[in-house]
Amino acid sequence: MAVPAILMSVAGGLLSGLVQKVIGSSQQSKAASQTLGKEDFLKLLTTQLSNQDPLNPISNEAFIAQTAQFSSLEQLQNMNKTLEQLLAQSGGTGATSTAALLGRTVTVNGSPVTWDGLKAVPLAYRLPAAASSVALQVRDASGAAVRTVSLGPTGTGPHQAVFDGLDDQGRRLPAGAYTYQVVAMDKNGIAIPGATTGGGLVTGIGLDSGQVMLVVGSQQIPVSSVVGIATG
Repeated sequence: MAVPAILMSVAGGLLSGLVQKVIGSSQQSKAASQTLGKEDFLKLLTTQLSNQDPLNPISNEAFIAQTAQFSSLEQLQNMNKTLEQLLAQSGGTGATSTAALLGRTVTVNGSPVTWDGLKAVPLAYRLPAAASSVALQVRDASGAAVRTVSLGPTGTGPHQAVFDGLDDQGRRLPAGAYTYQVVAMDKNGIAIPGATTGGGLVTGIGLDSGQVMLVVGSQQIPVSSVVGIATG
C-alpha cells in the first residue's frame, strides 16, 4: 500500500526501511483496514522521535509542524464523524443527505484561498475557546501540506493571519488555488473542536474532480470541510 504524502512528511527523518517496518506492523495488526489512521500517524511520529540523531535532533519548528499535522488528522476524522451524524439527523445519506444542506447555514474548517504570486493573503479564522497554540495549515491543489503557520497562544473569537506565499522551506510557491484550515490545541495538546475558517448559506452543490462541493457565498467548499450545520 502506498504511503500517504503527509505520513512521509512526518517520517522525513527516518530511513525508508524503518518507515516501512512501522507501516508493515500496522498492516498486520489491521489486516481488514485499507487506510492508515491517526494511530499509525502517532506511531510514525513516536518512532521518529525515538530514532532521531541525539547530535542533530528535530527542530522545534519541525516538531510543531508535525504535531499540528497529527492534530489536524485527528480533527478531520472527528469532523467527518460529526458531519455524518449531522447529515443523518437531516435524513438520508450520500447525495440525498448532501442535498439536504441546500438552504442551510454551515460552518467550515477548510476554506479556499487564491495566491497571486505577489501579495500576501489574509487567512481569517475563529476559535470557540482560547488556545495554547494555533497553527494554520495551507495545502496545495493536490491536498499536500505546503505551509504550516504557527501562531502560538490565541484568544477566543475571530482572528486573522497572513499567508506570504512561501512554503515551509522559505521557497516561493507558484500562484494558484490553495486551501487552509486551522488547528487549535489546549494546554494539554488536545485539539479544540469547533475552530472554523468560514461558513455561510449553502446555495448550490456541484462536483469538482469527483469531489462534492458546496457553493457558500462566492466560494466552492468541499462538503468534507463542514464542521457544523445551523439548526432551525
